Amino acid sequence: MADGGERHAFFVESDAKANSERMSWDFAASEEDCRRLIHHLPVALWQVDTRGASAVFEKLRTEGVTDITTYLDEHPELVELAKDIVLVTAVNRDAIALFRGRSGADLVAPVRYLFVGMPDLAKRVMVAHFKGRRNYIEETKICAFDGTLIDVLFTVTYPERPELYDSSLITMIDIGERLKTEVQLRQLQADFAHAARISTLGELATSIAHEVRQPLAAIATSAETMLRWLKRDDVSMSKLEALTARVISNARRASDIVQRIRKMAVKHEPERISLDLNEVVEEALLVVRHDIEARSIALAVKYGARLPSVIGDRVQLQQVVVNLLVNSVQAIVQGGGPARRIELCTSVCDGAVAFTIRDTGPGIAEENIDRIFESFFTTKDTGMGMGLAICQSIIFSHGGAIAGSNHPDGGARFQFSLPAVGWF
Repeated sequence: MADGGERHAFFVESDAKANSERMSWDFAASEEDCRRLIHHLPVALWQVDTRGASAVFEKLRTEGVTDITTYLDEHPELVELAKDIVLVTAVNRDAIALFRGRSGADLVAPVRYLFVGMPDLAKRVMVAHFKGRRNYIEETKICAFDGTLIDVLFTVTYPERPELYDSSLITMIDIGERLKTEVQLRQLQADFAHAARISTLGELATSIAHEVRQPLAAIATSAETMLRWLKRDDVSMSKLEALTARVISNARRASDIVQRIRKMAVKHEPERISLDLNEVVEEALLVVRHDIEARSIALAVKYGARLPSVIGDRVQLQQVVVNLLVNSVQAIVQGGGPARRIELCTSVCDGAVAFTIRDTGPGIAEENIDRIFESFFTTKDTGMGMGLAICQSIIFSHGGAIAGSNHPDGGARFQFSLPAVGWF
């Protein structure tokens, strides 16, 4: 029995030893597989030893530092120190290729080289680490060893206890092609919007000509009156001054109209400035008002009082208002109903500045409500289907929202809203 017990103990000990060796071999193989997998990942990856920075952070916490952003602003030398004491311990092949290195040895060094293209990035990474963030992500630029600036999506993953607290992972993805594509897309959108403005201005040529003709006719009338007064013996200087002031006023008005039309017609880079939406709507009405009146459509405008400003491009927002007005006019004309009315209003709603337009046309067919903002969707025989799509694109690019619906009392209702500036 004793021999049997010894044999049993021997087999148990042997099995345990074999299992331990097998586990050790499996772990080593798994670790090697993991290294091979990381080496061939299709993203640039760095393993970083952050013990130096962690020790500094612990010391700052014991000293009562809580506002790390302000502290680093006041002690920029700490950021520079971190660039030298935080070390890259391993990289993969995509990291070597991204930085135009010859081998991994070129990149296994202090992290300072990672921040040459954007020095302030290091401070933001440190702030996120100090605050206990799990990840930090930013679109930024890096400077490769050959001096090439590269747009990348930069991410850091900060381990948390009970993980290895001294090791972080940095990944970078080259997004240069994506950004180039986005620029091309924005240019195409701008070209479409410009083409739509030109098309709309062409449709409104009669209305524009009338708006310009009005101040020119007033100038001619005032000038003729001045000539008659000058031929009289009892010339009234006060009346001549009043007539001259009227000429100047109408000349400026004509010039303003021409300038506004020119701005809508000429290609330009979007310019985001502080705007009063009431002024944007008023200037847009200048282009369409005569067309509305010529078609015997009643226009009711209600401007919100003391609206907060919005940040946007004046011409683009005017294009949205003009497009919506033209759509309303066309809907009323094509509908042929007895009620011919357009109502406009501006207001503040949930911290945003809103523009609303309602017409008494036939409204939007129920089957089309979900499609009205689609590109090239139109119910008009001669329409291109780009007007509302462009409106949506412009409003979205301004951080706003736009929607269309049928009004309970008939007709269509469109509203867009834009973030308000300084509204509390």
